[in-house]
Amino acid sequence: MDIRHLEYFIEVARQKSFSKAADKIRVSQSTVSKTIKDLETELGKALFNRNSKYVRLTDTGKILFTEAQQVVEMFQHMSTELESISKIEKGKINIGMPPITGATTFAKLLGEFKKTYPNIEITLFEYGSKTVQLGIQDGSLDVGLICCPTNQELYEAIYFTKDPLWVVVHPDHPLTRYPKVDFASLAGESFVLYHRDFSLYDEIVMRCKMAGFQPKVIFETSQRELMIQIVEAKLGIVLLPSKICQELDPQRVTSIPMADPQIFLELSLIWKKGRYLSYATLLWIKYVRNYLLNKTK
Repeated sequence: MDIRHLEYFIEVARQKSFSKAADKIRVSQSTVSKTIKDLETELGKALFNRNSKYVRLTDTGKILFTEAQQVVEMFQHMSTELESISKIEKGKINIGMPPITGATTFAKLLGEFKKTYPNIEITLFEYGSKTVQLGIQDGSLDVGLICCPTNQELYEAIYFTKDPLWVVVHPDHPLTRYPKVDFASLAGESFVLYHRDFSLYDEIVMRCKMAGFQPKVIFETSQRELMIQIVEAKLGIVLLPSKICQELDPQRVTSIPMADPQIFLELSLIWKKGRYLSYATLLWIKYVRNYLLNKTK
């Protein structure tokens, strides 16, 4: 048994699929299957229950999964420690971020970081804030950008930006007569909302209930252009960050600020509190801190 056996085992357990694990690790499915079979042969125990519909851990597999994560993390920490000592500016960072944010500044920042540290590999994953936090907790993500206030007991965080949500409607909509609208005036409208793994979904639904109505949700998506197309077709309304709204074509849709109390898209860069971070991840966090510090000067 070597560390590769455990890494492949952990990924199959996380993905609940040999093919998805192979895609994530970037090896063939046959390689993953053979590695798991070798591990089971060595242990003399089955680690997964397999059929055509699912792959699930056996009782033995569940025990090994817990222990294997600790072993792999210790191995990664040891490798990172040696890397840090030699000050080799290379490595890999897994970053989760919600696609709806339109985080242009964040994307540019990633580009500048890559120019400064060309040997550091960055992999981006599009998830809602809830999924990003789960990924950081289970170790599949190193850091993440989330659209909600951070849990200070679980995460370290760097505050990135705060942007109010505006309502986006068709140019012929009656609400365009007003300079601002409140949530009560949205009762009876058809809402296009973010997927449920986005924290903003819960925030918008809660604010509607506070205004005295249950929102009629006709569609959930994380694709901004699809949201705009639905509004343009007069099928519903959507709430988007003001910075995104200011970039929209006024011939297609109209954006209107929300009256207080507003909902804000609060972007924070987070990572797990107390977790050992790779040298590459530490460089990224330091780079973001320096950028924001210089931005405020």
